[in-house]
Amino acid sequence: MVRIRKKLSLLLIASLMIAVFAACSNNSPGTSSTNTPPPAEPAPEPEPKKEPDKQEEPKSGTLRISLRGSSSEVWGKVAEAYMAKHPGVKVEVDIKPAEGYREWLQAQFAAGEPEADFVNTNENSDLNSDQKFMDFKPWMETVNPYTGKQWKESFNLSGMGVNLDDPNLVTLQSLNFESVQILWMYNKELFAKAGIESAPKTFNELTAAFDKLKQSGVTPFTIGGNALSLWSGQAGWLMRIYPDQYFRDYIELVKSQPDDYTYMANIDESWKFDINDPYNDANSKVSTNELRVLKAIKDKTGPYKVEGNPAWREVMINLKKLFSYAPNGFMGMSEEQAYKLFLTGKAATMVALPSSYWQLPKDFADAELTGETGGVKSFDFGYFNMPSMEGEHVQAPARTIHIYTGFYGFVKKNAEQTALNVDFMMYLTSPEGYKVYLEAIQNSKDASLNGAPLLNDIELPESMKKTFESFDAIGNTEGLPSPGNTLARGLYDYQPSVQSYIGLISKYFNDEIDVDQLLKQYQTDIDAKFEAMLKERKKELSDLDNPERQPPTRE
Repeated sequence: MVRIRKKLSLLLIASLMIAVFAACSNNSPGTSSTNTPPPAEPAPEPEPKKEPDKQEEPKSGTLRISLRGSSSEVWGKVAEAYMAKHPGVKVEVDIKPAEGYREWLQAQFAAGEPEADFVNTNENSDLNSDQKFMDFKPWMETVNPYTGKQWKESFNLSGMGVNLDDPNLVTLQSLNFESVQILWMYNKELFAKAGIESAPKTFNELTAAFDKLKQSGVTPFTIGGNALSLWSGQAGWLMRIYPDQYFRDYIELVKSQPDDYTYMANIDESWKFDINDPYNDANSKVSTNELRVLKAIKDKTGPYKVEGNPAWREVMINLKKLFSYAPNGFMGMSEEQAYKLFLTGKAATMVALPSSYWQLPKDFADAELTGETGGVKSFDFGYFNMPSMEGEHVQAPARTIHIYTGFYGFVKKNAEQTALNVDFMMYLTSPEGYKVYLEAIQNSKDASLNGAPLLNDIELPESMKKTFESFDAIGNTEGLPSPGNTLARGLYDYQPSVQSYIGLISKYFNDEIDVDQLLKQYQTDIDAKFEAMLKERKKELSDLDNPERQPPTRE
């Protein structure tokens, strides 16, 4: 996934990853798959061929790339390379802004069949549920003409969190073949001037460092606080990451039971809860049952109860303290504005992606970004992982969002267009096509690679490879049906609930309500919107009476 320097928010999802964001569990709106049963009359798709035709017809047609906040320059180079191989094909690059992308894509479908083909799928949970995007799964067994091998062999499927044999994986509507890890980035020179000798490892050390920075006249922490950031951007990342420390035992409530339709004996029989293993609840290690998650929310069981829960109270108090170090008025600030404060040396820290390792040096010289003719003086910067909160109700050290990402998908169309779309993606994910993509990124002024690609047989430049390897892995929170992902920024990313949550958290951060009022009002909102959220996910309350049974197909 390429990042534009002016759009630093993570493409999750919602991710999220995600939620944000995500890699992602089979029941997350930002997922690479869905466990919703297919509609009774799916749109026609071509029957994938196991072997390519010996004398294949020349390719023709038009493919429109309408990704979110990506680099037109980079995708233009990929388009040129593909058209050079297939002169009968026209690839149009029509990149859309990150802000408003969800609404734009929704409107495209509302108006009929979208002109767009190649899109990001993770912000539109209803479109995923309605299976409006092409299914990659049947094509994985076919031969990629650019490698001569089955297409599935092009991917590190384990790293992507995809198990093609999983009975719960009904469709695969997006591909996430790049990884990303959320880190803290800091200005080493400002830390040294404030007398801070080392990067913080705990939340208490972080806030102590922030106090010193504040006393030195520097804004300790910059972050966007507008609605987009609070939901799917940087603020939303932190709102999901930190509750994870308090509710790691959630998995005991929502794991698949032996009689569940989601049970996978090959992994579930041997799984045991281990709070010391930061990957213990990974989708590759244990299966979960979405109905058990929903039932826990409805019944307000354990960590899925917000009101009156001392753990939720403690983490929300800590989060308010963290955001108190952000600039005055940050609640209306965009992530571009927040980044400018860090770039110009006015703020000491921010949350970031590994891509900033290459992008920040470019941006120092950017007059538009810095607001200074000729740019600004560069400074020495570094990274540290999520500092862990400490307290009575903390269960485990902090993890982060460390996921497979991209959320690349295609609008479901006729057989001819689908075949062309698949061929383009096969080219992109081959060593030949990805080399074009990678070289375009390296030569671009407005893009960088977020993390190591999860593609086999490709070569990364040695310096890039070493940099990616230097970021320590501490575990992943994204794509899991945990309380942090299902409740920490709106009920299961159901948009009416997201809007209510943003309003409540804004009041809380602005001292209009206290923490107990926040949790009480938010619980009331969750309860009020629960059934509507279920319907959007093609579920009914009756499904929760027997969570072991697969819900019926619903239009």
